[in-house]
Amino acid sequence: MIDVIVKNILFFAKAAVPGYTLFLQSSEDDSKSLPIVIGQFEAQSIALAMEQITLNRPLTHDLLSAVIESTTDGLESVAIYDLKDGTFYAHLNIWKDGKLETIDARPSDAIALALKARVPIRVDARIFNDAAVPIPGREEQESQSNNSFADNVNEIARQAEIRYDLEKDLREAISREDYEQAARIRDRLHTLMGE
Repeated sequence: MIDVIVKNILFFAKAAVPGYTLFLQSSEDDSKSLPIVIGQFEAQSIALAMEQITLNRPLTHDLLSAVIESTTDGLESVAIYDLKDGTFYAHLNIWKDGKLETIDARPSDAIALALKARVPIRVDARIFNDAAVPIPGREEQESQSNNSFADNVNEIARQAEIRYDLEKDLREAISREDYEQAARIRDRLHTLMGE
């Protein structure tokens, strides 16, 4: 296993299937990056964790992180341990009753939880070497990486906060039975989520 860090999260709007790609980089070799396609909610949760933004009410990853903390001895690390037919497999390494137990998880969920708990993210060395891609334009990347990374993560976190506020407004409009307002908010949510 090798330790990795989250290098970047990018949104590819013009891809065949628009979506987010998370790039993991080895802490020892910064010439390659492991791309993992993730969903919008996971991208937002990862971005919020990286920016250490806490919303008023817990999102799913916040809730699961709290459950792990209150029912176990804590999350030790997460590991991406397999790649089959283009799908990555991961597990959570959790301390419980003095033993390290593993729980199956999607890589995106595992990474979000690792960032919230501030624990290592590890990838099987064979998988990293087989699936990682060279990082193009090293000189250009070095000059732009810090700004583009911060900009990408900040934008994803900002969208997560807007979505959270819109969902709250939607619940309130429905509880007031103001269905016209609820429809307008729903449409704004669909636009924000690219639907």
